[in-house]
Amino acid sequence: TSYSNIGSVMADMGNNVGALKMHNKDLAICEKVHGKEHPDTATSYGNIGTVMENMGDNVGALKMHNKALAIYEKVHGKE
Repeated sequence: TSYSNIGSVMADMGNNVGALKMHNKDLAICEKVHGKEHPDTATSYGNIGTVMENMGDNVGALKMHNKALAIYEKVHGKE
């Protein structure tokens, strides 16, 4: 969504707090529109994870990336 695009630009500009806010809005929309196990929702988790990693929160980033991976594996299989 546009929130995700804005979040990506904000992250590129170094505004990780603003980027995290935009990506969280995108996640909320994806979960509402597509459900919690949709590839777009997984992408939102991955985007949040990337921003968290940029902010130095590697534990939080890993959690988000693992959520994304679990969705992708459930939808597409493990291989």
